[in-house]
Amino acid sequence: MKTIAVDEETWRKLRELKDKMGCQSFNELINELIKRWHMNVARENIERISIDIDPEEATAFFRQIKRKQGSNR
Repeated sequence: MKTIAVDEETWRKLRELKDKMGCQSFNELINELIKRWHMNVARENIERISIDIDPEEATAFFRQIKRKQGSNR
């Protein structure tokens, strides 16, 4: 187990957040916050991706893949 020092205001906010999120321990709270942070980073990265493709070209492309998969069976 590791110990960290936080001021009283931070400690109060952590306790409130722990209760609000329904976590049983501060370890559970920290793990949940880390998980949410990772999800937000992933979401931001996904939002930056842009694909400029014609819908008809995309449909034709996927039909071609489906045809190839069907012939491999």
